Amino acid sequence: MKGILIVTNNPKTFEKYPDARFVEGSPDDVVREASRMLLEGYILFSSPLPPNGRLMKNPFRSVVLKETVVSERSGKDFLLLKKAEEVYGRTSFLSIDGRRGADMAFIDLDLMESSLRDI
Repeated sequence: MKGILIVTNNPKTFEKYPDARFVEGSPDDVVREASRMLLEGYILFSSPLPPNGRLMKNPFRSVVLKETVVSERSGKDFLLLKKAEEVYGRTSFLSIDGRRGADMAFIDLDLMESSLRDI
């Protein structure tokens, strides 16, 4: 998709969207990479935090960014990513062992794709 960048640590998302930027590590690492991409001319298109507390422990996170012009950029995206980094820094993520890992990867992919439907 032109003008869209997905930053993810989810192998299932990367498998389906090979143009995504794959990040080894935790959701915290995904958020840091998304922050770097803001400096390269992107804005947040999806939230860096999941919609509820139960999903906060999901070790997979995919963030959608959109290419933009300077006039559309604001400091709000940097603040949201900084807040996400702080939250993830004190979160204990669930283990991906067994079927749980596949389920959590699917949930993250589904949430990310629901934000893409808004494009």
